[in-house]
Amino acid sequence: MRFLSAALCTTVAAALLASCSGSGSSPSSALPSGVGNATKISQLGHHAKPLMAVEAKYLVHKFRGHVRLVPPNNGLYAQQFLSTTASVQGYAKNNSGNGPPICAVGSGTNVNGFGVDAAGNLIVPAAFSGIQIYNGPGMCGSLNTTITDSYGQAADGAAQDAINGTIVVGHASGIVTACSISSGCTALTLNDAGFSQVAMDKAGNCYANAFDSSSFASSLWYFAGCTGTGVEQTGFSSPTGSTGGIDIDNKGNVVSTSQGAPSQVEVWHCASGACTSVAGPTPLNGTGDSVYCHLGKQNERLACGNASTGTVDVYSYLPSRSPAYMYSFSNGLSVSNIVEAAAYNPRSPK
Repeated sequence: MRFLSAALCTTVAAALLASCSGSGSSPSSALPSGVGNATKISQLGHHAKPLMAVEAKYLVHKFRGHVRLVPPNNGLYAQQFLSTTASVQGYAKNNSGNGPPICAVGSGTNVNGFGVDAAGNLIVPAAFSGIQIYNGPGMCGSLNTTITDSYGQAADGAAQDAINGTIVVGHASGIVTACSISSGCTALTLNDAGFSQVAMDKAGNCYANAFDSSSFASSLWYFAGCTGTGVEQTGFSSPTGSTGGIDIDNKGNVVSTSQGAPSQVEVWHCASGACTSVAGPTPLNGTGDSVYCHLGKQNERLACGNASTGTVDVYSYLPSRSPAYMYSFSNGLSVSNIVEAAAYNPRSPK
């Protein structure tokens, strides 16, 4: 399980990047009192070796792609964890013809999940390099700012208004933070282990998916107003036993991805501390492993990064029925660079 990879630094995923003998160091600042994740920070400080959200057992290396930059437009973003040129690339909204990227942003490597806010601003948690905010509403806008994050490797992000409001950030250590341009980042509290994946609904409430450190099961936490201590939701589960990304649809349902071969997607209605299944679990296309999936503006399309095939896979979506596979594209993407995530701009209005 991934909670052991965060605690012991012995997983194959970490070994793909570097051995555990790398020069880890303690962070520049400690967790606030009352947060039970302090030991994780020392294991994933600013100089620790970055971890992939995708589980290494699902990876198959096949080919390497190329990037072509042209003027941006609204469309669909894809991430590559090991890219050394641009961590996030933009594509046409409907890329069933497998067209090349229309733009790219970010530098360096090690971006796992990312998000798009209601205004089209792009949120890129850049591992140990802070939370990068790129201006919307168009694709691949200029860098607005980078928020300093001292809680280890940032690995996922979501917001309603990233420029003026709160950004919820998940970390490879399991820590969840509430960040803003004006105030920086503050840790929230949950009983977690391993990667935390995050989402925010239209009212500004936050969700996090991670392993429960007591039961070791995939669990979902809810943070009213994106503050304080998370309330673990009963009824929620993972059909594969692994965690994955989450999103919120326009009915307020939680759309949860569980890693596997294949990964599976399930739609949940959560209220009053309990979740019930609305649709699924649905196996995704082929035997590929997808970690992060996100909805488009009309809530009729769901896009997933597929780490096993080096593609973005697009599905039809309605809350009341299982997603159905439509098409994939791979132009400019590479299996060896690890494609974990995809997100629409404009995104779901939640």
